[in-house]
Amino acid sequence: MKAVFLNPFVKSVFEILESVVYETPEKGDIFIRERYPCNMETVSAMVGITGKLTGQVTLTMSRKSAISIAAKMMMEDGLEELDECAQSALAEMANMVAANAAASLCDDGYECDITTPTVITGSNIEISFRPEVKTIVIPLTLSVGSIDVNISVAETSFIKGLQGSARAASETAAAGAI
Repeated sequence: MKAVFLNPFVKSVFEILESVVYETPEKGDIFIRERYPCNMETVSAMVGITGKLTGQVTLTMSRKSAISIAAKMMMEDGLEELDECAQSALAEMANMVAANAAASLCDDGYECDITTPTVITGSNIEISFRPEVKTIVIPLTLSVGSIDVNISVAETSFIKGLQGSARAASETAAAGAI
């Protein structure tokens, strides 16, 4: 993934967390996700990227971290459940991260838009990212919990080129089999 695509998300996630959780997260060692599908934490807030860029940003966290982060966002000290309001807060956090990054990317000439955020909860969640596009993971730690920011974004023309190459290869193989 090009740094020009990654940096707006990194900047955005720090800005948004500082504004909704009121603290600066501590960044862990960034790594590339190697396995697909990957087993995520129990709560994932996902937003797709469309337009000249294709991909997604997924914020993953434990249920305990999700409740603590949502409680801080909603200024509700006694929150004990990941109810509809808490899930909505997490969806909005992911939405703000993606929207700010998309605006920055548009300013740099990469016209893109975001999809409606989705929050997925459960145990042993498996999420598949496009294996041909590296997923960069940024672990963040806050006093109220931790979040892994999974960023998988590429130029749409790159993705379509890969799909075209795969299609041509399968058509050639099929023609040779006849």
